[in-house]
Amino acid sequence: MNGSRLSKAESERFRGRVREVIDCYAPPFAAREGLRAPETPEQERQLRAWFARLFSEGLAGGDWPTEYGGQADHHPMHDRIVSEEILRSRAPRPVDQVNLTAHVLLHFGTEQQKRTYLPLIRTSEHVWCQLLSEPGAGSDIAAVRARGVRQDDGSWQLDGQKTWITDAHWADMGLALIRTEPGSARHRGLTAFLVSMASPGVEVRPIRTIGGSTEINEVFLDKVKLPAEAVVGEVGSGWDVIMTGLDFERFGIGGNVVLLELLVDDLVLLARHLDLDGWPAIELEDVRQEIAALTVEAEVAKAFIDDHVDRLLNGTDQPGDSAVAKISFAETYHRIASYGARLGAELPLRADAGGDGYAARDRLRDWWLWSRAYTISGGSSEIMRNILARRRLKLPEPPRPRPPGDTRA
Repeated sequence: MNGSRLSKAESERFRGRVREVIDCYAPPFAAREGLRAPETPEQERQLRAWFARLFSEGLAGGDWPTEYGGQADHHPMHDRIVSEEILRSRAPRPVDQVNLTAHVLLHFGTEQQKRTYLPLIRTSEHVWCQLLSEPGAGSDIAAVRARGVRQDDGSWQLDGQKTWITDAHWADMGLALIRTEPGSARHRGLTAFLVSMASPGVEVRPIRTIGGSTEINEVFLDKVKLPAEAVVGEVGSGWDVIMTGLDFERFGIGGNVVLLELLVDDLVLLARHLDLDGWPAIELEDVRQEIAALTVEAEVAKAFIDDHVDRLLNGTDQPGDSAVAKISFAETYHRIASYGARLGAELPLRADAGGDGYAARDRLRDWWLWSRAYTISGGSSEIMRNILARRRLKLPEPPRPRPPGDTRA
């Protein structure tokens, strides 16, 4: 990885170009937390065109090898700048699952798989979802039970159920983790598959969230037939394949730390426009102290992300860093959004609040309703803490409960 830092002048030039692309090509609607999937065919068309534009302008997929469309002059900080500017402009963000799949294909895909699927990602003809979580496994994806059976002709048959699958209702493809070795447990006997969501036997049932949107889904696999070429990586190596992709996604979630700045800004803005016994809420001591404490939390999360980026550039990153980033972002996000939503629900807006006050209140409500999803997606906070315990602290695995009737000493 390029260990040199971008100069201030280089950063500002690149940031300026990102802003120009956003100004010219971003869809004509603002992104809302928890409402990121398209709600109409026209919105879907606009989103796909926007994502394709980000690739064609070199603002997405810049870290790919040049033979697959990457940029020869790409710097890791370019990705950070693109993320920051998209978030600050409230333009729609690229689908996280596409980034995960692209890196899985680049690391483990055959040449034919790369030539087939990577161009379709760049043109946004393919949106991807992750077929990982299951009703009895949740974020503990090593406990998946969906099964794949190799047929006599080398093809595969997949059966099982996946749940909480983000974007499955409009995705073209899915990256699935399937148990292919009967009797295997945990990380063994798993295989990663590339699944067309239009395959016979694939059924998607949308789940409406508490915010009133459709972002997540149940997916049923009923005798889904896949060719041998649908396996990505080696048969039985699915755990390593998926973990490689999730490491990119988890740090990507933590890297959205700019959202914390926007949340604090909206919290301050809302507190200025809320009325408490004739006074703006921001002037009350307890409100000011709580906002100050949450601001410090946001700054701590940002400081860790900045430090982690430096370590990545220098090749000195440590095991578990991505898990720390994910926990720090997700838990802080939830606390800020929860406090803002509670203030907005308990106190009335002042008569002179104007559109800004109402907009801040509505955004904080959206963020609060979606905030728990961040503590679950990409691996729940509990799973992330387990990863930290094993990788960073080197703690031993806890003893597993014995089955009934086991009396061994």
